[in-house]
Amino acid sequence: NAFHSNPTNTVFDAKRLIGRKTDDLELKHDIKHFPFNIQMKETTEEISAMILTKMKETAEEISAMILTKMKETAEAYLSEKVTHAV
Repeated sequence: NAFHSNPTNTVFDAKRLIGRKTDDLELKHDIKHFPFNIQMKETTEEISAMILTKMKETAEEISAMILTKMKETAEAYLSEKVTHAV
């Protein structure tokens, strides 16, 4: 489990941050419990985490990475291209 061996660089609950406003009280409460850093901007939240390239990724970008990896895993398992998935 990556979280236990490297908690500050393991991002989880990224989807919970999508669309949240910086003045959201629940968001501010959640941030206190995350082991990774979140840099607040006026319009969006950017998750500051080291992900392979050590770049700062937004919650939307992390979600897209997860979906891409899931698609690659499905294609490897099925041995064919996945074009229609929900």
